[in-house]
Amino acid sequence: MRLLLLGKNELDNGRMGNLILGRDAFQTEAFDLSEQYVSERVKGQVEGIPITVINTPDLFHPQRTQLELLEAVNECVSLSAPGPHVILLVLQPDNFSEEDRDRVKDILNLFSKEAIDFTIVLTTVRSVQHVSTSDAGEREDPLDLIIKECKMRHQEFDKNCRSSQILKLLEKIEKMMEENGGRHLTCEEIGVIPGGSLLPESRQKGKRGRESDSHEEEEWKRMKRTGEMKENEAVQQAQQVMAQVQHKFEKKIKQHANNNTKFMNFIRHIMEDLLKKTLKKTTIGVFGKTGDGKSSLINAILGEEELLPTGTLDACTSVIIQMEAGAERDQYTATIEFISKEEWENELKSLVGFLAEHGKDKTICKLAKDKIEALYGKSATGKSFHELMNNDRSTDIAAQLRLSTKTISKLEASDLSEEIRPYIQHHKSDLGRLYWPVVKTVRIKVPDHQELLQNIVLVDLPGNGDCNQTRDKMWKSMLRECTFVWVVSDINRATSDKAAWEILKSSMTDMVQGGACTGITFICTKTDNMDPQSYMRSEKLKDEDLEIKADNESESKNKCIQHMNKVAKNQVKQTFEDHFPPQKFHISISVFTVSSREFCSKKPNMKPEDTEIPKLREVLKSLHLNHTKRVASQYFRSATGILSLIQTSKDDNAEMNTDKDKLHSELSKKLKYGLKHLRDVRLKSRQDELEKCLSDGVINSEMECAEITKENVDVPEGRDGRGYHQTLSALCRNEGYFRSNNGETRDLNKALAEVMYESINENFNTLFPNKGETKLSVRKMINQFSICSISVTKGYSNPAAMTHIMRFLKAEEAKLKHLINGEIAEQKKEIYASITDTIKENMVPGYKDVSPEIETLEKLSAPTDE
Repeated sequence: MRLLLLGKNELDNGRMGNLILGRDAFQTEAFDLSEQYVSERVKGQVEGIPITVINTPDLFHPQRTQLELLEAVNECVSLSAPGPHVILLVLQPDNFSEEDRDRVKDILNLFSKEAIDFTIVLTTVRSVQHVSTSDAGEREDPLDLIIKECKMRHQEFDKNCRSSQILKLLEKIEKMMEENGGRHLTCEEIGVIPGGSLLPESRQKGKRGRESDSHEEEEWKRMKRTGEMKENEAVQQAQQVMAQVQHKFEKKIKQHANNNTKFMNFIRHIMEDLLKKTLKKTTIGVFGKTGDGKSSLINAILGEEELLPTGTLDACTSVIIQMEAGAERDQYTATIEFISKEEWENELKSLVGFLAEHGKDKTICKLAKDKIEALYGKSATGKSFHELMNNDRSTDIAAQLRLSTKTISKLEASDLSEEIRPYIQHHKSDLGRLYWPVVKTVRIKVPDHQELLQNIVLVDLPGNGDCNQTRDKMWKSMLRECTFVWVVSDINRATSDKAAWEILKSSMTDMVQGGACTGITFICTKTDNMDPQSYMRSEKLKDEDLEIKADNESESKNKCIQHMNKVAKNQVKQTFEDHFPPQKFHISISVFTVSSREFCSKKPNMKPEDTEIPKLREVLKSLHLNHTKRVASQYFRSATGILSLIQTSKDDNAEMNTDKDKLHSELSKKLKYGLKHLRDVRLKSRQDELEKCLSDGVINSEMECAEITKENVDVPEGRDGRGYHQTLSALCRNEGYFRSNNGETRDLNKALAEVMYESINENFNTLFPNKGETKLSVRKMINQFSICSISVTKGYSNPAAMTHIMRFLKAEEAKLKHLINGEIAEQKKEIYASITDTIKENMVPGYKDVSPEIETLEKLSAPTDE
């Protein structure tokens, strides 16, 4: 909920904003106000509702020019993009004239002609001396008139009764929003669109009273109606403006060679750097077992039926596949990255060793056999390492590995799919002609999917791990990068699919506390693959239960599908909460039930919306749009800061230099004090709490480590102990980690760390939430920190120029905060992983020492002739 504070006095606005937020968020100390200073935006929660409060500059100052007023309103709209839900008009009842009323109406009209319908008047309690003139039969009080024009939406505030008054205000806001259809105010009348971009010049001229029926204005209206004016187009317009500014600035540099060269070069540098700092793309990790329809799902969402090879495979590969929008408009490209020659030789020795042993562990041996046969052919099973290295295929494999990467480009998706098939799929008919065992990643770029993939990376993550450590590390690293995770499972076994839930169980902390995941989507596939009669018998349903008309097979099936989908969604959500209690794992889950086959069918029995593929597309579009808005916001903020600084380029005199030195001194002191307080008071106390939790966890871990180890290395109940040494052997060779081909995970290092994680998780979640801000989060501390939230007026020879400098510094401060928050997010992952990594580092000598004992066990367990 975005609240915009308007008033005659920024300090009154600040006090009211602080009252609403329940904390000191805005400046309220008295100082001489100038006609120019910067808007502020603060986020918080009020009665559990996330809100953003925008405190505006002094818009009512009588000496403001119309242009300055437009610039100030423009800044307010940018901060409240895509538009405020409510305007709170903060007025003093004892000091509100008819002239003030006219000024208020003019300013509201600058935002939009509809602004009055989104406005609530807030006042302090009237003094005893102030009596409503309307009661005395005189000319109506201007304050009463403005309240009437706001449809009597008015509330008096007394700071001593905050709680009850905030509840009343929220009720008024919710009622007003309901009357406005839940929409926010669209501020297109002041020369900006949501996000802060300039309107076409003809539209701006029209606002200033000049009639215009030009083609450009009609085109603007059409684009506005159809929603074609997107944020990226707005950024492109702004880039054109900045390019013109840079061109004029370069001419100025050449014409005035004696000017401040250092300052000019600085401006040139930051303008050139404006587009370089972009946001990271949003990564969506897609898990799914072979045969559950993961490739078909991705193809359907992208509208590329033949992009990823589909069909039932004979083995689960361990290749990571990334998909994103391509730069070439008519090219499908795939970049294949291989493991090194040394890594494959070491892995091949291990695989041959697995197959050579007696009393084999079937799971490990199947994976070893699949890999060897995929590369060297069916006859390769049973051959020694040296025989395989001298195989006819070895030369070709070595040549591929020497390339390190290989890029394939095709004009058609089907051609690319066929070309990359050997690098990502296993099939018995192609044994000896496959390469997937030596591939780390395949990066696919597809054309014409800007609205879905321009800012999104879809990552097909294999559910099974790999005994190759390079691939395994990449798998875990990619997992931590995922902002969202999609788990794909056949609807007929969604809640009972052991592999799917095993993936989540083993990966949840890596994704959330140790990663960037903010939401999990469970996607139940193949909803059309059902027999209505069998389903109704199993669920004990009758035709009247589903409102099925007689002798209508198509309707009967669709009704059954709808019922099954509803049941599946509820069951999956319940199963998720049983596995991952909300109070422990602060993460949201959504469930989709999809049919890729029906969506792509030329003669479908289901409506497209019932397949829910369009809903998943909307999810991607929404993520893309949010990313674009953040990029646009960053660009506009930085560009505005640069333009503000350029305004001071002509002010190069002794007085101005003195002012700059004074400002530098004041801000340096403020920065030094602020950093010391942030580090020594706010962050130190959080660090101490976290260290105490970790120390307690270490003590508990020491007491439980023997039992934890026993649970992880003992033969599982019902397992053949004669072959189990193979699992232990793989566990030791892979330094404590093993994931079988059927999804079973064994991570001794993480198991030993689990007690410590449980001890710190609550504190860690508070300090480093992936989504939003908690009261004590590091992100909140960084975002609240500022040395630029002051008004530079008194004591300076040129207050207007100093204000421009402060605007630039505020933009640079916001840019720096964004970079710092990004760095903290990355360091958070390293901090969380460091517990398991440290344990692993200390356990490695033990894994090596136990290997001879396992070899002895292997010999003792080998079958004999007797």
